[in-house]
Amino acid sequence: MVEHDCASNGIYLIWSFKSSSNILKYKWEMISAITVVVVILAIFGSLTIYTQNWPPAVVVESKSMQHGNNFVLGVINTGDIVGMKKVYSQNNVITYVVARESGGPVYYGDFGDVVIYDNTYLGELVIHRAMFYVSGWNGDTPIIANDNNPSWLAINGYNVTILNVGYAHRNLLVDLGNFIGTTGYVTMGDYNLANSPFKEGSFYLGADVNVGIDNSLVNITQVKGIAVGYLPILGTLKLWIDGKTQYIPELSNIVMALVIVVIVAAAFFPTKKDDRKDQHIKKVRKMKRNDKY
Repeated sequence: MVEHDCASNGIYLIWSFKSSSNILKYKWEMISAITVVVVILAIFGSLTIYTQNWPPAVVVESKSMQHGNNFVLGVINTGDIVGMKKVYSQNNVITYVVARESGGPVYYGDFGDVVIYDNTYLGELVIHRAMFYVSGWNGDTPIIANDNNPSWLAINGYNVTILNVGYAHRNLLVDLGNFIGTTGYVTMGDYNLANSPFKEGSFYLGADVNVGIDNSLVNITQVKGIAVGYLPILGTLKLWIDGKTQYIPELSNIVMALVIVVIVAAAFFPTKKDDRKDQHIKKVRKMKRNDKY
């Protein structure tokens, strides 16, 4: 009779422990899930407040800002997530010409701001460097904002030339013959100049308006924001889902795959904490068997 009571009590203890343990486990899982959601919302909320934009970031889909075909840390690669801070006037954008004359700032591997703008010609957002701003015209000669006549920049009629530009150190020619009388930004992808096949003498055409990417200068109202900060590689997953994988660097694919493996492993494989719980259950069972005798 005593043995029967001990066994029953032991079984009850195990059932009670399991039940309490499961409840505690579910509570912690619920708290963890809520915490993750709150953290994500806090991050997006903070980004939205800082950038004053929605969405506060974009995923880069092309390699036009890469410095080569491989992943390079510190520049904008395909699959990166880039913050997009809203601008309100021309004064909010530091162009390549202004930054180079001042010795900085340098963003994403070269002088000046990278802008995200609404390209009405392509019908999509484009993320390229703002090279200079055409603020007016003197006949057929463009007036470049904040141009202090540096030795590396020249204006000949409607042509603007800039020496030693970008990671490939090419000489840039910007032909503004089709845009006389208009104002706005001349934009360009870092990769596009370095790999441009369009050459005139010792100069290369690379600006968006000269290589078929845009058909007008970029007005400030088209600029959705300037690039601020970035998360490398993590936007690769979205490109996989969208089927836009053509330009993703090999390293980005590998790292993204490893990140997914780690997340799945963490979700489905028991932690040390779970192992300790299992060991405690075994200990209670052993105590129950000892009570029987």
